[in-house]
Amino acid sequence: MNELEQINRNTDQSFLNSPAGKLTSLEMYDKYGAMAYGIILQILPQPHLAQEVLVSVFSSPLLQSCNSYPFTFAVCIIKLARAKAVEAKRKLAAVSSPPLDIRSDAAENSPQQIFDLAFRQGFSPEEVAEKLNISKPEVLRSLHAFFKSNRDA
Repeated sequence: MNELEQINRNTDQSFLNSPAGKLTSLEMYDKYGAMAYGIILQILPQPHLAQEVLVSVFSSPLLQSCNSYPFTFAVCIIKLARAKAVEAKRKLAAVSSPPLDIRSDAAENSPQQIFDLAFRQGFSPEEVAEKLNISKPEVLRSLHAFFKSNRDA
């Protein structure tokens, strides 16, 4: 059983049977705030910026769409938190720093590095392939290898 299934199993879903059937932003924050903050911190390691992004996640009008999301609230909030964090990181990078120096040594193109570029820095598989001078199928294989190795851990 993966972590999302455990969260879903351990989450009280009785609110879905209630007449209102909707969680408020505060209730969502109480249940999922720590998880969202952890996701955001992986992308933006500065706590003060991560807290600002966390506030924007739970004050976003998109948050209410999680009430009708076809999967769990957790999945919806993970996607929203990641999107907001990547957006904030890109804005910060555009304002304050030069482009990242990414080396294209084959030995350094580990599945971990490729995952970091794709998840924590928000690059698409095509952009990762271009930055590392490798093919898109190699990027996808590395992501698969990363997920497979972490699933078994």
